[in-house]
Order: sequence, then C-alpha cells, then structure tokens
Amino acid sequence: MNTTAQHYIDKLGLEPHPEGGYYRQLYGNDGSGKKDVSTIYYMLTANDISAFHRLHGVVEIWYYHAGEPLNLYVIDAGGNLAVHNLSPDGEMQVVIQPEEWFAADIPSNNGFCLVGCSVAPAFTFENFELADKNELSRQYPQYAELIERLT
Repeated sequence: MNTTAQHYIDKLGLEPHPEGGYYRQLYGNDGSGKKDVSTIYYMLTANDISAFHRLHGVVEIWYYHAGEPLNLYVIDAGGNLAVHNLSPDGEMQVVIQPEEWFAADIPSNNGFCLVGCSVAPAFTFENFELADKNELSRQYPQYAELIERLT
C-alpha cells in the first residue's frame, strides 16, 4: 500500500472492510434501517475488489473522491452490463438501482481509489445479498469471466 492510501486510512479512520478494502461508517448506519440515508467512505487498494452483490429495495450511489480510476460493473434487470469509470476524467457519481448486481475494481491494479457510498433508505444487512458465483454465472453466462474474477 502506498503512503497516499495510508494517509487517507489514517486521516479518515478507515478500517478493513469484511468484503475487502477499507471503510468508515459516517451516518445512518445504526442497523435499524429507519434513517432516510446511510453513508460510508470506501477505499479499494491495488488488487482489492468489491465482489458482486445487490441491494433489495434501496438505491446506492457511489461518489468518486480520490485516487486511481475505479470500474463499477453493473448488471441491470434486463441482463445488460454497464461499466462505469469513476475518475476525474470519467463519471464522478453512479446510481445503482435496487436489484442490480454490481462489483468494483481498480483496473490498473495500482494505488487506491477512495469513494463515498450512500444508500437510501439506510443500509441494513437484510437488504444485502452477496452473489453466488455459480448461480450468477448460470444466470449471465455471457459475463462468466467477469463474474469469476469479481466474486
């Protein structure tokens, strides 16, 4: 990990995320789901990934803050894949609708990327579903290689 990533980890008080990378809860993450919105800082470093998952009944928005470009892969309800590049030269924010499968990585495998994530209504683990690699590959065989890499 480079010193710039460590700078943000220290400055923002980021902790290891169970799925990979680092995060810090900022608002509304009390687990009740009663808040209108919840927000976190989230950082991936070099070879980290955010594995394919989806949220039920809530919208998630990712905001680019700093670092390397990050690719956000979104499979919509129709089975279409969109690749969003969060970066100063790409998109600065991306909205992910309920039930869309999504994952993220740093395509350069270098450095870090710091984003913010907001979920509305507030995030709860009852609304979270981590993808089963085999099931998602059966459902979307055209993306099997990507699913293999990001699950």
